Amino acid sequence: MLVLLKGPEVYAPEHLGRKDILIAGENIFRISEGICPDSVTAIGGEAIDCSSCIAVPGFIDGHVHPLGGGGEGGFSTRTSEGFAEQFVRTGTTTVIGMLGTDGITRDHISLLAKMREFGEKGLNAFMLTGSYRFPVKTITGDLMRDIVLIPEIIGVGEVAVSDHRSSNMTAEELQRLAMDARRAGLLSGKAGVCVLHLGDGEARLAKLFEATEDGTLNPKQTIPTHICRTDELLAEGLKWISERDGYIDLTANENKTHAILSGLYAQGVNFDRLCVSSDGLGSAPVFDDEKNLIGLKSAPVDTLLKTFVRMVNEYQMDISEALKPFTLNPSRFYKLMDFGQGVINEGKKANLLVMNNNFEILKVFSRGRFLV
Repeated sequence: MLVLLKGPEVYAPEHLGRKDILIAGENIFRISEGICPDSVTAIGGEAIDCSSCIAVPGFIDGHVHPLGGGGEGGFSTRTSEGFAEQFVRTGTTTVIGMLGTDGITRDHISLLAKMREFGEKGLNAFMLTGSYRFPVKTITGDLMRDIVLIPEIIGVGEVAVSDHRSSNMTAEELQRLAMDARRAGLLSGKAGVCVLHLGDGEARLAKLFEATEDGTLNPKQTIPTHICRTDELLAEGLKWISERDGYIDLTANENKTHAILSGLYAQGVNFDRLCVSSDGLGSAPVFDDEKNLIGLKSAPVDTLLKTFVRMVNEYQMDISEALKPFTLNPSRFYKLMDFGQGVINEGKKANLLVMNNNFEILKVFSRGRFLV
């Protein structure tokens, strides 16, 4: 496939100005000015007028439950599995799938099959081994083997800490788990990262701080997620950034996350360390004071797009900065930049969105494939 996107305003996510983007096969062949559309159509390619549009990287959703989630109230409270088209329609071109509370009736082989289904439909699809439970469950029987030998597996998670559904792992166990993942990443050329589910336990990030205290474990190998669950947890997350230079992940809520992010940016928080994910298709449970389930719904997958649009429209955030938590930052954490995910670069895979000036998605390219 040869496609010329003629004249969009390009945010890569840095602002490049009005450029032409030539896509050849899966890759971006050239980003420049003045590429002649006739020279493209003459050899069977397609030229698309994008002069009234913007082009941005496809979103990376670093925390997704493709098989569904839930189950804390019995079998009838399991949420449904999802489909690639749900993500594509909302501008997500890369997903990181994982198991959560339920690592029993859902397993990694089924998750791997689902991620390969997503890949066949054009998405960049990766997954984590493990689940809430510790010691972690794996496919091969060994955490490191999973990461080294199975192409789609790039780390471990979401392992639960500070939560009544966790296995209450110690700081030493957490350090050992994350360092095993890192070593497997070194051997396989992958991220080898550890995603940590944070609940409402009073310990919050204490074990993560302790696990990185002696300097052996690089803080950038782990990311605590659901960090805006409470004001107290968010405050510790900001401390994690300032004292350890680590990443944190906010679960997107279309009603408030845009305001939180815009406020953090205004406060001068290091925006390069903030990631946003949807927790899409997982459960959003509500527990009473005795930790009994009293309500549950399936998390939507469109909250990344909604949060980004509201950051720009309601808080007038610079587009390049507003894009970072959904593109560049998770790409850096999961070490996906070399594959053209979260960025628009020459010689890299074409994973990008064409939007109108109201930020409505007109076209989606993933791995060079024209999906929308």
